[in-house]
Amino acid sequence: MRPPGWATHLISDLHDWARRPLPVAELAPFALPDDAWFEYAWLDADGKPRADPEGVPAGNPWWSHACRLAGPLWAVDPVVAAAPARASRRLQGLRLHSSAMGQERRAFLYSTAGPAEPGPLVVVQDGKSYWQHGRLGPVADLLFARGETPAAHFLLVHPERRGRDYVFDARFRAYVLDELLPAAEARVRCDGTRILLGASLGALAGADLALARPDLFTAVAAHSGAFLIAPGDDPPDPFAGGEWLLRQLHAGRGRDLRWHLECGTLEWLLPCHRRLEAALLACGCEHRTVERNVGHNWVNWRQGLPG
Repeated sequence: MRPPGWATHLISDLHDWARRPLPVAELAPFALPDDAWFEYAWLDADGKPRADPEGVPAGNPWWSHACRLAGPLWAVDPVVAAAPARASRRLQGLRLHSSAMGQERRAFLYSTAGPAEPGPLVVVQDGKSYWQHGRLGPVADLLFARGETPAAHFLLVHPERRGRDYVFDARFRAYVLDELLPAAEARVRCDGTRILLGASLGALAGADLALARPDLFTAVAAHSGAFLIAPGDDPPDPFAGGEWLLRQLHAGRGRDLRWHLECGTLEWLLPCHRRLEAALLACGCEHRTVERNVGHNWVNWRQGLPG
């Protein structure tokens, strides 16, 4: 990978893309692991992101200019690869007027064995994206069919404005806890186990909900959680914020929850992820942490769903 003559900066998951572009003049050779998937692009002199003219398109749903480098040992997770093209059942629409948000909100429900079958309820932030880009339905269906997971219900939550809803918003918290959860559980048979799943800011929202009501939730699963942010940050800083979740764990909160944290080794959140891992170990929380040689993208998070 060599910068084109017109390139001024490298943008990638290592630096949160355009937030902290790396000047080409400071670019030094670096090696990627053999099982890596690395997504990148270039900025031109006008600050416009452009694909590498010699690169391979990454298929990134956010940026058409993203290219990818895949190591010789890179492989799609076997469960993801074997999952059927479509989910076996239909989504249930869930529409309600939220007093907390002051507007109508929509969500969806999916049940691997039907809504009347008892099972855990997984509350999925960015549910539309997990459905479309993460292939949540087919992956969940396959795991259930193989007997590797019990029958389960998935509440797919859709934010109106991610940067508002998912960053310590009391209205959104009340909407999910007091309005959306009861409405969902009136339609599906939750067995009392509730799990929160999310990626990036959605993972932050999940942790916020879990610590607000640890009596309701059993576990938090986070893919590349945006855990550098804290409520007092002004503005919220994705690179050097107050690390709210880390402080909560140090204070002894969250000990009754199970934590599953995943992060790519090719993204800027890796140091924060490792600090959280150390804090979970020190406080004796039941936890599992995973690192994968991928970045802050749906390739990484899709690979993590079978876990």
